[in-house]
This record gives sequence, C-alpha cells and structure tokens, in this order.
Amino acid sequence: MSKYSLVMNGKLSLRSVMVSGLGVFSDGYNLYSIALVTYSLVEILKLNQLEEGLLVASSLYGAALSALLFGLLSDIEGRKRMYGFDVLLMTIGAIAQAIATSFPMLVASRFILGMGIGADYVLSPIIVAENVEARRRGMAMILTFAFLWGWGAIVAAFVDQVTQMLNLSPDVAWRVVLGAGAIPAASVFYFRRKIAETVFFLARVKPVEKELETLRKEFGLNLKPSVDRSPFMKKLMTSALMIVVGTVLWMLYDMYSSTFAIYGPITIAYNLGMTAITFTYVAQLGAGIPGQIVSMYLVDRVGRKKLIVVGYIGVAFWLAMYGLLLTHPEIFGFNFQVKSVLTAAQSLHGGAAELAFAFYMLNYFFSALGPASIIGSAMVTPEIVPTKVRGTSQAISVAVDRLFTGLVVNGFPSLVSTLGLAAMLGVYSAVALASALVTIYLLPEMRGRDLEEVNVSSASSS
Repeated sequence: MSKYSLVMNGKLSLRSVMVSGLGVFSDGYNLYSIALVTYSLVEILKLNQLEEGLLVASSLYGAALSALLFGLLSDIEGRKRMYGFDVLLMTIGAIAQAIATSFPMLVASRFILGMGIGADYVLSPIIVAENVEARRRGMAMILTFAFLWGWGAIVAAFVDQVTQMLNLSPDVAWRVVLGAGAIPAASVFYFRRKIAETVFFLARVKPVEKELETLRKEFGLNLKPSVDRSPFMKKLMTSALMIVVGTVLWMLYDMYSSTFAIYGPITIAYNLGMTAITFTYVAQLGAGIPGQIVSMYLVDRVGRKKLIVVGYIGVAFWLAMYGLLLTHPEIFGFNFQVKSVLTAAQSLHGGAAELAFAFYMLNYFFSALGPASIIGSAMVTPEIVPTKVRGTSQAISVAVDRLFTGLVVNGFPSLVSTLGLAAMLGVYSAVALASALVTIYLLPEMRGRDLEEVNVSSASSS
C-alpha cells in the first residue's frame, strides 16, 4: 500500500479537538470538584477514612467498568456510534450526586459519573489521534486533554468560590459544585452524536460508504480504504507488549498524580495554610498550564520520550526535596524540630512553608512538561497500537489504570496517617524514576510518525 502524507485538513482536526476537548473539560471539572468539597462532605456525612476514600475512588471504579465496554464496541461498531453516550452518563451522574440524600446514593452517583469519564478516556484520545495529521498530533492531543482538563479544574474552583461569596450553607454548596458538572457535559452531547467517523477506522477497519462520502463532502478528503484483514485476537496478542507498556506508564503516573490532584487541596494546601481554591488557582495557572504550553510547543519537535524523561527527573528531584524538608528541615537552614514524621507537614510555617510550596510547584511544572501532558493525556497507548485493536487496547489501559488508581486513592488517607506525607513523597519520587526508565527502554518514539500507513488525499486532486 502506498503511503501518503496524512493531509487531514484543519477543519477536521479542529472539529475533533473542539468536540473532544469540551468533554475532557467536563472530565477535569467532575474529577477535581470532589477534591474541593471532600472536607465538607466528611464533616456533613460523618465519614470515616475508608468511606472518604471510597467516595473519591467510586468514579474511578465506574470508569474501569465502562472503559472495557466502550472500548470493545468502538472497535466493532466504530468510534462515532459510541460517542456522546459518555457525556450523557456524566450528565446523569453529576445531577444525581447533587440530589443525593445519603452516602450510598452519592457513591452510586459518582460511579455512574465515572462510567461516563471512563468511556471518554477511551474514545476521545482515539478520535483525536485518528483525525489529526502526524506532524501536529502530539500538540493536538495535549491541547485536548491536559490543557482543557486543567481549565475544567480551574472552573470547578471558581464555582466553589462563587458558592462561598454567596454565603451558601455547606450542605447546599457541595451540591452546587458537584451538580454544575452536568452543564459542560450536556452541552457537548449533540455535537458528539454528529461527529464524523474517524479516518483510520474507515480506512483500516470498516469503510462505510456513507461515512466515506461525509469525509469527501464535508472535509474534502478522498480516502482509499485498505482494510486490515488479520484476525482480531491475533492482532491484539501481537500488540500485548505495547499495551502493557502504555498501561504500566499510566499506572505509575496516576499512582502519584491522582492522589495529588484529588488530595492536594486537602492535604498540601492545608499544610501550607492555603485554601483549596487558592491552591487550585496558583498550581494550575502558575505551574500546570505553563508546563502544558511548553509541552505543546516541544512535543512534535523534540519528541515524547525526551519530555517524559526530563519531566520525571524533575518530579523525582523536587518531590525528594519536599520530603527532605519535612524530615530534615535543618538542611535548608530551618531550626524547628520535627517531633514525628506523621505530623511533619504540620510543623511547616513561615519560610519553610513557602519553600515547601515552591518545591511542590516545581514538581508540578515538570510533571506538566512531560508525564502529565503526554501520559496523563491518555495518548501513549493509542499511538503505539494498530487501528484494528486501538479501542480495546485503550480500554485495557484505562480499565487497569482506573482500577489501580481507585485502590491507591482509596488507601491514601490511611497511608498518610500511617506513614506520613514525607514517606509518601519518597515513594512517589522513586516511582517517577522508575517511570523514566520504562520510558527510555520500552516506549517507542512516535514523533512525526503516522499511526499506520493510510492512503488519503485531497478529494479535489483525485
């Protein structure tokens, strides 16, 4: 099969990024909003540590379940057929949690919400990857996921701030914050149902003539399908190593990032004397988004691997510095004594607290520079597996990662109270270094490479 440069026009790429990005914005809002109201919910519902962990992790368990279903169906029926139902589930879950009257109802609502998010984590990365040309694919995927996810978190903090400005009671405020997540999710449902089938699915899996005609008429693309006739299971088995690599990298990343994203406003902000809202604004606008912008600029120029490795080295170093500050403040010129490693974070004050926050911000910037923007954007597995099994492969990565992350998040409050924040920072620093090694030795570089060879040209030139 002859190879053409994948000249998918700007209209197709832009539509894919916008429609996918609005849903990912909803993911960011709905996953981060729980971090802002967890403390209130613990007080109002009188939750113990196990219940607190289950409340936060329930959406992750829902994501694991739905990812498998939507991923397999997307390989059979197509990406388009499944798109839109993900944000519908998010809308239902967001509304349900706002009107929940008990802890079990709230957990069930967040499970449904998570089902929508899990489906989106499978479908959106695939659709953007399969509709954007190779030379701009990395930037498009970071813009769609890391960047817009971050803005979803910022808007969640803003809504929480508005509830405080209006002096809403805590029992009303958390319902407003969580329920507002239904708005961005519902707003994109129609557009997702109307999106065109992806170029790669039509070329390599199921060339539906109606969808091919849509590409010709709406986007001026003349696609010449060359269907992959290899057995599905054989293709899946030959892709097993790459699926494992993508999944392991995501698991290692989420081991530390999800706990920080969810518990950062609770643990770190509290220890630094900041409100959760202030913490969100400063972390996202001061480190997260700047790091993502740099990553978008470099990812298709220097490649994925270099950014991930440099990012993880930075993460490991600055987390280690933060942990060292908690256990041996005298190294940094502070003369207060740490009575217990379990309460070391509460000992920080004045200059020590400011230095701790600086360490955290530098860690956050380096994470956004590589791991968060590339691995956290769910772009690793879709780029390194064939189109025929891309949905199922991504589903496996999402399901395993979400289940694993749910268990980690579920146990984080107990681990912090048992081991102390300093010990957890040390563990996460080691995880970052391990992730860098996996990236160096096992992850193929996909900068500028087509996902597969696909024969596509301008309809006007055919």
